[in-house]
Amino acid sequence: MISAFWLSLHVIAALIWVGGMFFAYRVLRPSAVVSLEPPERLRLWQQVFRRFFFYVWLSILFLFVSGYGDFFGRFGGNGPHYLLTMIGIGWLMLGLFAWLYFVFYKRFSRQVDAEDFAEAGKTLNSRIRPVIAVNLTLGVIAFILGAAGPFIQ
Repeated sequence: MISAFWLSLHVIAALIWVGGMFFAYRVLRPSAVVSLEPPERLRLWQQVFRRFFFYVWLSILFLFVSGYGDFFGRFGGNGPHYLLTMIGIGWLMLGLFAWLYFVFYKRFSRQVDAEDFAEAGKTLNSRIRPVIAVNLTLGVIAFILGAAGPFIQ
């Protein structure tokens, strides 16, 4: 059975990742748009992403270790449907984040470093933001499944 420690670690890791996306998407972005000119706003995002993505990678590690530990430890690899769905969502979120990080974020960061702010803005708005929106939605669904799943079997 999953211990309170591992469950707590799992929830904290999910909270950091999903909560960070919510904060960035719904709080920081609108505030930055009204407060900063595009060059400063794009530099801010570059720094925010650099710091946040480190914690996302750590969160992914803890989520997968604790999640699979629970799945195999408690259920022997044959868990309930809500856990199977959460595992699928987790892999989808990981794939989307890896795509965002290794393709779009790297491109965005190079564009900001080169002061190509027009292209950096396009990358941010047409590539990075949509992926974050999808991952935020998937993360909220995973939270709902984790909270309600045991009660709707």
